[in-house]
Amino acid sequence: MKIRRLPVGAVALALFAVALSGLLWWAGTPARAAFAPTVALIPVSGIVSGQPESVRFSGQARVSSELVLDTSTTRPPHPASVILIIDLSGVSGTGSSSGARYTAGGDGTPVFRQLASADTVEITFPFTRGTTMSVSSAGMSSVRSGVASFALSFDTNTGAITKGTATVAAANFPN
Repeated sequence: MKIRRLPVGAVALALFAVALSGLLWWAGTPARAAFAPTVALIPVSGIVSGQPESVRFSGQARVSSELVLDTSTTRPPHPASVILIIDLSGVSGTGSSSGARYTAGGDGTPVFRQLASADTVEITFPFTRGTTMSVSSAGMSSVRSGVASFALSFDTNTGAITKGTATVAAANFPN
């Protein structure tokens, strides 16, 4: 049996390339400090107009806010940011003509924002008739969309939400 050996130069070059790419990856990743998330319950209300009926939504969204600081030595450093996780599982709707129950989706929608003392965040969410978010025998045509607009105030030292409200409206998608 004949064993083929690689030249020492080729092995050294491959190891050098691997080490260099690892070093470049490590140097290019900004260091960050993340803090424990805080949770706020935000009141939600509003009407999504449309067919087959308008739906009045109300309830509380659970919004988690986590402060993220850039601790790297890059100049200038990246500004402070927050990672928001918006959970609409506590929001439900009632059909205006049928009185039927509607369920909002969008459990755990992540949003990354630069930290400011006040911010408005909009998310599009699905909703469907019934008590669970599912696609019925009617298929995807039974799923509708709405937009939740959150007006939030933040503690700029901790990233915690200090005040907030949210309104719901119809999603306006371009044709």
